Amino acid sequence: MGCSHATNCQLYAQFAADASLKLWKQHYCENVFDQCARYQLAMEGRPVPLTLLPNGKMVERRSKEQISASALFNAIQKQRVGVVRSLIKTGMSSYELKTEEGLSPLMAAVAVGNPELVNLMLEYGCDPYATNREGKRAIDMAQEAGFSECRNILNKYMATHPAEKTAPASGNPPPEEAEPEMNEVVGFLRRFNPFRSRET
Repeated sequence: MGCSHATNCQLYAQFAADASLKLWKQHYCENVFDQCARYQLAMEGRPVPLTLLPNGKMVERRSKEQISASALFNAIQKQRVGVVRSLIKTGMSSYELKTEEGLSPLMAAVAVGNPELVNLMLEYGCDPYATNREGKRAIDMAQEAGFSECRNILNKYMATHPAEKTAPASGNPPPEEAEPEMNEVVGFLRRFNPFRSRET
């Protein structure tokens, strides 16, 4: 039996598609949810801070870029195409973002098998040749998952956009400006071990 609050937990929106969230879900949400600091406060009828982690640690203040990155991956996972488009149009560097596991927004779109999102990510400059930590490209993920429409879109795009010519779409900042931003996001996520003691 899992946590009854999992579907409405605000933590999911903050850490969508991140390895740390998967660990929290496995350890707390799906198992010892009664030990989750967020769950305990909710059961006591007390307000649950947005920045509270399951192990009782408080998230440090997050930058606009970190919040936007989480929002983008969360919107992709929920297949909210309009929200994804809006986030990218506000200046989100979709072609450089990656989770701690090396998952790009394009790979996230493939993972949910959504052709419209795949086209959108390609339109805004996501690199179809980028690989995750396992060395897999978005097209490899589409092939393994059996998402033929996503695979066909990527095949067609890659046939007309060789790797050496792949570049971000106009309107996005150049990669050298986006990389420090992503390093900050990854560094932020790596600082939190979901199994640390609740003691400060």
